[in-house]
Amino acid sequence: MWQRARDSEPWVPGARLLVHVDDGGTEALAQLSWTTEDGTQCSLGFSPDLAGCYGQRRTADGDMVEVRGELDEQRGEQDREGAQGYEFDTQVRDADGWIPAGRLRVLVEDGSRAPVQWVAWHDRSGNACSLTLRPAGPTGNADVSDLVVAVSASAEHHGAGEVAANLVDTSSSKWFAPHSHASLDFRLSQPVPVKRYVLTSANDAPDRDPAAWTLRGSADGRLWRTLDARTGQSLPGRHRSRTYRIARPGAYNRYRLDITGSNGSPHLQLEAVRFLAGSGGFVGYRQRAGHSPVACRGTRVMRIPPEIPSQPLPDDATTPSAWQPGCSWLPLGGALSMESSTSPSGRFTVLSGVYDPPLAIRDNLTRAYVWVGDARSFSLLSLGPDGDLAAWDHHGRRVWGTGTAWRGVRRLEMRDTGDLVLTDAHGGIVWSTGIPEVPAASGELPTVARGSRMRRGESLYGQTLTSADGSTVLFHDGRVLRCIVKGHTSHWDRFYDQHNVLELGEDGVLRALALDGSELERIAGPGTELVVARGAAELRDETGGVVWASANGPARLDGTPVREPAVPRNDVLAAWFGALIGQGRGFCVAVVEESSPTQVLERLGVVPCSVVRGTWRQLQQRREAVGAGSVVAVVAAGPDVIVLSDDATLPVARSVLAESVAVVHAPAGGNGYGARFTLHQRGELVSEFTDQPFRRKGVKVPEVAAALAENDRDRHRFELLFRVCGVVPDAAGLGGVLLGGVPVPSAEPVVAPDTGDALPPLVIAERDTLSPLVIRTDFSDEDAWNQVVTRLGEPWMDNIPEPHLVCEPAYDGVPAERVLKAVRAALPEPDLPGAVFIADATTMRHKAHPPLAVSTEWDGEPFEPDEEAFVTQFRIRPDAAIEVSCNLGIGTMDFEDFAGSDVGERMVG
Repeated sequence: MWQRARDSEPWVPGARLLVHVDDGGTEALAQLSWTTEDGTQCSLGFSPDLAGCYGQRRTADGDMVEVRGELDEQRGEQDREGAQGYEFDTQVRDADGWIPAGRLRVLVEDGSRAPVQWVAWHDRSGNACSLTLRPAGPTGNADVSDLVVAVSASAEHHGAGEVAANLVDTSSSKWFAPHSHASLDFRLSQPVPVKRYVLTSANDAPDRDPAAWTLRGSADGRLWRTLDARTGQSLPGRHRSRTYRIARPGAYNRYRLDITGSNGSPHLQLEAVRFLAGSGGFVGYRQRAGHSPVACRGTRVMRIPPEIPSQPLPDDATTPSAWQPGCSWLPLGGALSMESSTSPSGRFTVLSGVYDPPLAIRDNLTRAYVWVGDARSFSLLSLGPDGDLAAWDHHGRRVWGTGTAWRGVRRLEMRDTGDLVLTDAHGGIVWSTGIPEVPAASGELPTVARGSRMRRGESLYGQTLTSADGSTVLFHDGRVLRCIVKGHTSHWDRFYDQHNVLELGEDGVLRALALDGSELERIAGPGTELVVARGAAELRDETGGVVWASANGPARLDGTPVREPAVPRNDVLAAWFGALIGQGRGFCVAVVEESSPTQVLERLGVVPCSVVRGTWRQLQQRREAVGAGSVVAVVAAGPDVIVLSDDATLPVARSVLAESVAVVHAPAGGNGYGARFTLHQRGELVSEFTDQPFRRKGVKVPEVAAALAENDRDRHRFELLFRVCGVVPDAAGLGGVLLGGVPVPSAEPVVAPDTGDALPPLVIAERDTLSPLVIRTDFSDEDAWNQVVTRLGEPWMDNIPEPHLVCEPAYDGVPAERVLKAVRAALPEPDLPGAVFIADATTMRHKAHPPLAVSTEWDGEPFEPDEEAFVTQFRIRPDAAIEVSCNLGIGTMDFEDFAGSDVGERMVG
């Protein structure tokens, strides 16, 4: 179609017009007129051969334009097959009443978002018809919100009366949820084909308005069909509404609105949700050539769009052991980090990368994106044991999620429809991106390489290959090509100026090709297959010999075989536990050998009568019911027990008497960094590894030494924990029924180890995290103390935090070991600073007044003879305390960096 203002030049392109009328006759259309709900009117006349048309169009604003069109025979049939249209069972009225008149099919799509309200036509033989569409509601109204008989929400504010029921009443009361993800379920009294839906903003806080959501419909409450998916949305103002169109409605009596993001707030709110029906039928007249017009009416024939087949999953189809890299699904506990998943036919691929967009689905036939996620700047996409698909940044913060925790999710699937879905054990859809409107395209679908191998004739464009042990990834996002060893970095990078395809040709040569097929780079060859192994990508010949490797030389970075059981990477395990505990929380994970769950809980202080079974969320609710405290949960893993707590300082090893106890204490706000690993055997600490500062103790323990040799990085505490114990947590088990409770709190006074004399606990008020914590232990010279305080505040920097001073006379003369233990008792993780500065007798008497800097990573106990050298304390000039405190606080340096090197004249040996 083209259009122009009347009597003006030139013609300009307009929206495509798609028309289909089937009233049982065989004659071609001669004239067609229609009106849409926004007031737009159009009237066209067609040439005898239907090759062209001409007419006028009056817009909703009253402007009149000329329109003309030319038949597009090539695309017409394809467009019609994918269009919605209306189909009616019709009746006409004669002297005896209403009699059947057959099926009538009408389709008019003119590019407008407004539905057709009235349409009329006549054909070449003089037959005519005029009809006015009526809404599907039983009262004849388009708004069918009054058919909602029940509404529920995954979260609401009962105390303020801001509940889900307010969404469908006539008041201005709102629904409020204390989360940025929530689900709203609406049940109607009868199936209704909702054509549009309306969201109305609430009274305050625009950042609480929904920004991303998916609307689904269901006929039985079990199988859900995605109807509409939106991202990047905003409402126009307070108490204002916006209407959204459903492209392919169906007759459903259940509708679910899954809100997956707000406009910045951690909370959500809405004032109202309304549903508007599509056409339920029509009234009008028909007139046969040479006859008088007769009344005509029609009832719409509704067809529920075909559901994606729902089949129960095989028993092994949700377990990590059954999953292979590059396949079309991901199990609970699985993760993608610069990796991809491709649908069974190879048509669609979802890629989790670091370049823009970091999460997207690509059509491998057209090479165009069909869906782009809201997540930005993340390093890991994981399906947690609770069933929530979440993105995490490199600091361990959750930056995006589907909000599907505890809703029965079993796996993530990339389907041949282009839809990325989360499904339950029966194959039912819990969440989806929505089936994209993919335009028809021709051409040959390339053979996508999968898993860890690329064979002759296969290629990569926006896909990845991953080694069998998960340690190494060959990443391609359509332009950038990298070979990445997780825990290290990329060692082979190609940054081309244009989009390209990595292909292993039929001749065995590995090439980078431009999209037009021209060669950009001949990398290596000939070979039989490209294999991503541990540490490198290798081109191999038919005998298995290495022809070329991305790493230096043909050898891999680490030829040591991976021991069983296979252990997920540190960041994946951290994401599992972070999904359970919550964003930014600290936690403790332990493996207790040769014990039972009930024994472990009892020894940790959980009263047997208060032990409950349930999900982690139910255990948290139990904690809220009994008051403050930490949650402890256990799950059996063969003869051993996995312990999980939201208390990062839980003394598992000290409380549980067992043959061997391995523990990782993870502070709040980190994704493994800053964690501490300890191994206790027969009640003795035999190994300890800390990150801040880096400390290694007990590397001569055989199982620890073996685990370190197999790690990509020895600071991966979770890998170390489970390699040492040989016990890997099961995501389904962690997300399923747990045994747990709330320990009974017990206060322990600080006791001097040498005399047994009790000291009063240190009271340390709230302090700036970068402020030096100074403890005074000498009270003999007040003038000297005042000079210390003055010099502490005289560094060379501006705008620094004031030193935090603690003066407790009872600590006069107390040695540094006892002071450190008192500080650790007063400030548990994550409030514990990296160092404490003690103003002792030496500080007061020395002319430079140097305080003693003591590492808080040291527990105050003597070191074992075989332990590696580790400096726990050194003297420092007062004006340098802020430098040490700030660098430890922001994590740019470790205590060992200051203690083990010459820092300059500010330090005193």
